[in-house]
Amino acid sequence: MTAASRLERAQRAGFPVAGEPLAVDLADTIITATDPATDLLADEATCRLWWDLQRDRLPNVAPAPPLRPTLELRQAIREILDAHIAGTPPSLMAVTHVNRAASGVPRTRQLVHTPAGWTSETEYHPTTDEPYELAVAEVADSLIDLLTGAAHERLRRCQNPSCSMLFVALDARRKFCTQNICANRMRAARHYHRHH
Repeated sequence: MTAASRLERAQRAGFPVAGEPLAVDLADTIITATDPATDLLADEATCRLWWDLQRDRLPNVAPAPPLRPTLELRQAIREILDAHIAGTPPSLMAVTHVNRAASGVPRTRQLVHTPAGWTSETEYHPTTDEPYELAVAEVADSLIDLLTGAAHERLRRCQNPSCSMLFVALDARRKFCTQNICANRMRAARHYHRHH
């Protein structure tokens, strides 16, 4: 699925941002710019809907995690990402939670040669009665890959003052989480202020 089609599907389902690394997409299911924060995963049904939108990025056998472990992981990821952007250390508890989620599922990474070149495939081996831990581990891995790779320098917070969404800027000039929502709102606001 392309980033554009993922974003379109997510917005139709009520999630304004999608198509970022999996961990960032989960972090963006809470809008912290509102008081109180707006939780886009308010119940089991919306939680399942969010996981269904991510299905193509999860191991094939991973069912959607229930609401509680999803919210716990989101809280840890959001704290770590917010701390990273602020240049401050996150709590040890948040880091421990992510590491526990990542290590909860044994996996085997294998080298595969394709006509296009070398790639790797990961095979997951569920060991508990909670097969949803496969999905939780995939999100934790996404955070680890983001923060230990080159993309960590491109993690940004939307520059719309009424937005708290995070994104990875593939283009250094990108300032907004979405063009069709936040960038358009800011352009409209600038136009209004120039003419009134």
